[in-house]
Amino acid sequence: MPLNYESIFIDLKTEQNDVLHLKRIYQKDKEGSELQNLPSILLIHGSVENGRIFYSVNGKGFGSYLAENGFDVFVADLRGKGESKPNISSKSNFGQTEYILEDLPTFANKVREIKGHFPAYWAAHSWGGVMIPPFMLRFPQVAEAAKKMVFFGSKRRIRTKGVEKILKIDFVWNFLGKISSKTLGYMPTTKFGFGSDDESSGFIKESNKWIYEDKWICKDGFDYQSSFQNLKQKNGYFPPTLHIAAAKDTILGNPNDVKLLKEEIDNQSDELWLLSKSNQNLHDYDHNNMLTHKDAINDHFPKILEWLK
Repeated sequence: MPLNYESIFIDLKTEQNDVLHLKRIYQKDKEGSELQNLPSILLIHGSVENGRIFYSVNGKGFGSYLAENGFDVFVADLRGKGESKPNISSKSNFGQTEYILEDLPTFANKVREIKGHFPAYWAAHSWGGVMIPPFMLRFPQVAEAAKKMVFFGSKRRIRTKGVEKILKIDFVWNFLGKISSKTLGYMPTTKFGFGSDDESSGFIKESNKWIYEDKWICKDGFDYQSSFQNLKQKNGYFPPTLHIAAAKDTILGNPNDVKLLKEEIDNQSDELWLLSKSNQNLHDYDHNNMLTHKDAINDHFPKILEWLK
């Protein structure tokens, strides 16, 4: 059946007149009517990118694949990213705290408005998978509605060492990020030649703290590490999560750092997969092409689909 790609715009009612974009991808029947009772999944992108990491209008990508296989797919563009407006600039007075406490709840509520319930499944790429766990802790009613989650190349702390880490993280993300935030009011990553979207100064500051510090604390003082420990002690519910790492993802989602995030959440039902030739995958994938490679649809996507179902 043909896929329908629908853009949904949500007014955040902020001083900057921020409008969020949510792409919905789903099947219609032969008469053109929406198929009913399809399970919902909300996809969250990472830093210096937007929701297009998950789909293309010609039917490619993980989001399109899920829709072809019976999911009602919702792909978020976080504030200032993709088709959300306005684009990030020196006027962007938000960071990852606002993404966690305002954007993600708004997207989840929009899915509930459309489907009658919060998203049944979640998926994320890179830093998107770092923001979802704190969001779930702050909004337990959304966590309780979620059956499973999949994180691609998601890491919080970067403990990998080497020249690449010094260049990409210490120099570009940390040093240039701080300098550009002070001089320009934001980080124009697209002008620096990497990523499809810029980042706000608030996001640069907050994400750097989480990358370098062992403590996992929000700027409002909420301690996520302690909250996960308390949740485990009380036998509370957290959605089973599949953490996916790629063999050639050497710094942005190094398998060891992905494992660190899994251990930090410390959910017994979580799993960690490594996409590599040694694990019978077709390729040693990297940070982005684990989602965009043309062979993914016949390689690991079917296995992920089976895990979700």
